[in-house]
Amino acid sequence: MKCRSFAALCAILACVSCSKKTARQARAPLDVAPLEKNTHTWYCFADGAIKEIDAPQHAPLQPEKPWTEAVRISSASSALGDGAAAPNAYALVNRVGVLVFSGSSFRLYADAEIFANRTAGNLVFQNDTPVFSLYKSTFFNTTLDDAQNMHHFLVQFDVAQRLAYPLITCADIGLASNSEVTDYVWDGNTFICSVKTVGEEKNEFTYLSVQPKVPLLTLSNANSRNNLLISRVDTDAFRSLVAPAPFETAPARLKEVLAPLEEHATFFITCRTAGGHSPRSYSNQHDSDAAHPFSGVALIADTYVCALFNDGTTYIKGALYGKHIMSNNAVRAFRLPRLPADYEYSSFAISGTTLYAAWEETAFYKIRRSGFLSVDLDAVLYNSIAGGAF
Repeated sequence: MKCRSFAALCAILACVSCSKKTARQARAPLDVAPLEKNTHTWYCFADGAIKEIDAPQHAPLQPEKPWTEAVRISSASSALGDGAAAPNAYALVNRVGVLVFSGSSFRLYADAEIFANRTAGNLVFQNDTPVFSLYKSTFFNTTLDDAQNMHHFLVQFDVAQRLAYPLITCADIGLASNSEVTDYVWDGNTFICSVKTVGEEKNEFTYLSVQPKVPLLTLSNANSRNNLLISRVDTDAFRSLVAPAPFETAPARLKEVLAPLEEHATFFITCRTAGGHSPRSYSNQHDSDAAHPFSGVALIADTYVCALFNDGTTYIKGALYGKHIMSNNAVRAFRLPRLPADYEYSSFAISGTTLYAAWEETAFYKIRRSGFLSVDLDAVLYNSIAGGAF
């Protein structure tokens, strides 16, 4: 499961791939059943649109591109919602737009002006409104910017209008055209940003604290520059925020849902909160298999916790929107369809009783085909369609 940040680098340095042995360890503590065919649907991205397919390997061939330039789900998460309806979920489709999930339905809102020449990522929420960053990878992207284009840093997706609006440009925080905010941590009050500046002989990384003086969502191109408190922070301060913490320090609810794994496997997991700010990463180490950790993404919502690992193994505990608590609040487990070699699951989100899991065909740092899997959790978890395994 690909995480494109300093935290991911820590995990990558610790492992090269996920072994079959580790995958068995992930499933050994619980009876993990595969999904029945009538509980899920495959989709892919092709020609700027979403197409239903019967399997990822049958998706139309796509040009191989670096992950920063490829059409793929680069970040996804679920909103908190107001209780009146199932909370939406959102995914950033790199180079295309924002994908909005509403229960079992979805719609892609393309925006060539915002997304066409930038890498989108770092999806977070403020007052349940999606906020994300844009940057240009100068290593892979050598196109020249149009002088009329704004050098965006931060963008919000207006849920009501279904439009993306810039909040902060790089110029607003004092950056020149050769500097980009490549990563950040947002805690609801302050952005701690990693800034890459491209020089003629070498690149330089610096770190900034950016704090809005007014509510974040009221910022715009017209007022941002005068409403930000900006200061330098040191390298260690940023790294301490993005480096994986020991799993023993993870939220109690996450530890409960992954209790079947904690004593049996080495893993790296990135944990999001529904409608929340930047995710936090955790590492669970065992000397016996430290060379073969596997990775996943978790989501903590008001009534449930779900964790998905890159082999498709999924753990969930609690109650989905409008449903009762499953299995007397015991941890449930199931496995998404096995992917072919060189494919993996990445991020996921849940809206109502539907899980949306991103998949990618990878070749080291490059991406070929990509898309997502829609899973009917009502059928899987509440109607016991999955072979009576639960």
